[in-house]
Parts: sequence; structure tokens; C-alpha cells
Amino acid sequence: MATDDTGAALAADPAAAVDPAAAVRSAAEAEFDALTGRLGIDVPADLKGGVLAGYRGLRDMTVLLRGVDTGHRPGRDPRTGNDEERPGA
Repeated sequence: MATDDTGAALAADPAAAVDPAAAVRSAAEAEFDALTGRLGIDVPADLKGGVLAGYRGLRDMTVLLRGVDTGHRPGRDPRTGNDEERPGA
């Protein structure tokens, strides 16, 4: 997802090619503006920077959490890691 955002931001703003982090920030801001606009939320200008930073943090955490492999699989005993059914279950 981040690479798609970066590519879109670079295409929209060639100056962002100098600073890829700026491209990610502008892509996140564009996404945030679209989401708040669609939901009808007006974010005051003096609070937008803080709210946007929190939004970026949540996006980053979501990416990290989606990448975590807990090892849990349906039908797997989490205590032993065996793929067999537990006795008596």
C-alpha cells in the first residue's frame, strides 16, 4: 500500500522525487483529506497537523500488525503447535 501511495504522490508532484518521505506524507494527507471529506468531518486547520500525524501513526501500526504472523492456524493447538486435534476436544 505504501508503495502505491508513494508512486501516486511522485506522479502528482515530481518535486517529491527528491524526498520520498515527503511523497508518503503528501499521499497520506491526500488520503486523510478524502476520508474526512467523504465522512463530512471538518478538521480545524490549527488541529490538522496533529490529527494527521496520529492518522499516519495508526496507518503505520496497521501495516505492522497485518504483517505479524502469530502462528495461529485453525485446527492447530496453540499450546503444542501440533496440527492434530486435541484429545477430548
